[in-house]
Amino acid sequence: MAERFRIGLPETAFPFIPPADKFLEYLGRPGGMAAIINELGVRLDKPLPDPKTVRKAVKQGVTARSGEKIKEILESIATPEMYEYLTSSYLAPWMETSFSNNGLAWLCMIKGEHLRLFEADHPETFTEKFLKRRAEQEMVLFETAREIQKQGDTESAIEELWWETLKPFLRENTLVGSSHIDIALQAAADFKSSTGQSRREKAGLLLGLYARIRIDFYYHLLCNASLDIIQWCKENGTLDSYDRQWLVENSFVGDMVPTFDGEAMTLPFERLLDAWRGRITKDGSKLPWVEVADRLPNPYGLGVDQSRSPRQTVEDRKENIRRNKKSRLREWRNGTRPSAEQLQQFIRNLIPEDKSVLMAHTRAELAAIWGAFILDEWRAFEKCGLNDALRQTLPAFERFPVYWAGYKSQAASIFAA
Repeated sequence: MAERFRIGLPETAFPFIPPADKFLEYLGRPGGMAAIINELGVRLDKPLPDPKTVRKAVKQGVTARSGEKIKEILESIATPEMYEYLTSSYLAPWMETSFSNNGLAWLCMIKGEHLRLFEADHPETFTEKFLKRRAEQEMVLFETAREIQKQGDTESAIEELWWETLKPFLRENTLVGSSHIDIALQAAADFKSSTGQSRREKAGLLLGLYARIRIDFYYHLLCNASLDIIQWCKENGTLDSYDRQWLVENSFVGDMVPTFDGEAMTLPFERLLDAWRGRITKDGSKLPWVEVADRLPNPYGLGVDQSRSPRQTVEDRKENIRRNKKSRLREWRNGTRPSAEQLQQFIRNLIPEDKSVLMAHTRAELAAIWGAFILDEWRAFEKCGLNDALRQTLPAFERFPVYWAGYKSQAASIFAA
């Protein structure tokens, strides 16, 4: 069979590092790497195969002829520094391996971002160091899995060795509770021999563990991103002493941590808006939600007189706009992602002039990304019909302060330097 061309390596479902394509979706880039390549082809006026072929190149592999067209796009945008990184000895273990992993895509993605934002000699960020460490740990785990396959005589023996290997690995490298790890891995070991309701319960336990491992990844990522933002704020002198102390205690995203009351989840975007509406009034009271909605941009992009129909009164048109804004704000609070233009205008209308619009916009974007992750996890449970397991897992999304507690000293040392 002729050699096929593919971009990167197949993704793994093991969640220690989630797939990079999923993260791109949370960023508002559906379609992942394939969509980015297709967009580049249009922007650079380069001939590309059918978009479906590009997606296939990412997921499965395509013929060398189709691959050559895709390679032209990638080579035309790769800087010498990026090419040097891709061919470096550091990436060799990921490039040369035959097993699926998610670390390689993250390493390439964060390196590309570093080269875009900084000079070539700029030191690695906290986020880069975390992703490198995580990718290296993933590689060690999968190398161990390869050895386990050699040791086991039967499939069941291999599986038993794998589950026993995962227990200490997850305890050592994540903040997932030991009880969740032990119970879920035991459920995974017993899954094939169970039936009926017992089988569903075991599936829910394993899905809950996988969700907690992904939470662990993204919450560590948020903590390291917070350190990078704190570093940037320190270097640019953008914060007063009160802000510094608040950041050390809470992180850059501490006012948007999701909450679960046993019935409903309050998503990060709503939590952030709730924090803001308590800070922008002069008397310290919270700005009513109806007034927050009023700060949204005009949904029709025109003035009241310009957008009303001939038989519609000015007051009717104003009421129609108010209802539209209230409905849109409710959608945003429930997880619908605002468009970039609408979000920017909303923040300009909401945030006082003496506050940084850039910082506020960054917070809002992070809240939207965080919320997209939570809702994606939520849908995974609902798709499997595991609502009881979902309810047991939702409190895990509140655990960000547990993660940040391990980073406070680093944050304080940044300001003290």
